[in-house]
Amino acid sequence: MKNLEFFNRNQARDFINKNKPMAIIPTGSVEQHLNHLFIGMDINSATRIAEDLSKKFPEDVLFYRPLNAGIAEHHMAFPGTMTLRVNTFIGVLTDVVNSLIRGGITKILFINGHGGNTEPMRTAMQNINLEMKGLHSELDTSEVRTHLDYMELLNNDSKIDIKYTSYWEMHDKEFIKNTIQDDVWPGHAGEYETSVALYMFPDLVDKEAIKNDPLGTSSDATKEKGEAIYKDIIKQYSKIISEMLS
Repeated sequence: MKNLEFFNRNQARDFINKNKPMAIIPTGSVEQHLNHLFIGMDINSATRIAEDLSKKFPEDVLFYRPLNAGIAEHHMAFPGTMTLRVNTFIGVLTDVVNSLIRGGITKILFINGHGGNTEPMRTAMQNINLEMKGLHSELDTSEVRTHLDYMELLNNDSKIDIKYTSYWEMHDKEFIKNTIQDDVWPGHAGEYETSVALYMFPDLVDKEAIKNDPLGTSSDATKEKGEAIYKDIIKQYSKIISEMLS
């Protein structure tokens, strides 16, 4: 796995110039996950997935984690939770994208592990994509007559490709229907997420506390379900990465 933080400057320059890699960036949150899951579940699950995908594509992917915290104001009743303002979160990720592009990386995949980040970033991503393409693409705008012409030009002629995804979005409904019983997924520390934790981080799951889960869904979680979920996530992301690299 190529972790940007562990390169020296010559190694970073040479790897980027030679391999033309894409970047994978995990995002998540540091927040309460009831009594049975650990506070860092969201960022660490997304990180594990991003790291494993980076290992699968060692010469084509650069891993970088700029943030641990996310948008978690709705969990602030519980000490230990960390939250960022929406503008702070979006601003940092925009600056990270800009820095990567300026350094020669034009394809960037975000893998998100926290539901509270999803809607703000979904709204922001269209603007981030257009802004980065407008700033860093040498486009001829002399024939542009409307904003629609400009957006089409940016989307068709730019090499910049930025995607913000959440890992639970990778599954199709049939897979979920055949894997978990809970109607709500990913939920919060419920069957889906607890299964993922039992597979990825078994030593950090308080199995006794599951019996007193106030939401009542984590008791159906198993390590085997978590493994199936993880393998499907890796499978679906591998397709996206291959398409972005082609």
